[in-house]
Amino acid sequence: MDASTQADVSKLNDADKKELQQVLVAESQKANIQQAVHNLNEICFKKCVTGKITSGALDRSEETCAQNCVERWVDSQMSVLKQLGSMRSQ
Repeated sequence: MDASTQADVSKLNDADKKELQQVLVAESQKANIQQAVHNLNEICFKKCVTGKITSGALDRSEETCAQNCVERWVDSQMSVLKQLGSMRSQ
């Protein structure tokens, strides 16, 4: 942020500052999710797409592989979230 933007932010009341902070946190979380999806896409594509895509679609084995890859990633993320949740409640 430049000095004029910082000066404008400093003029906000507490409620507006809190709202701005929430927006920034939400945008940061969206960026993190987008990066995770991008990484997942890259990993599964490299693992599953073994040939050239000439027909505009994956072949059956590539499609199955990609689906399994994504499902395993989702399963692992859910397991991590469950473990973190149980650690919080202790």
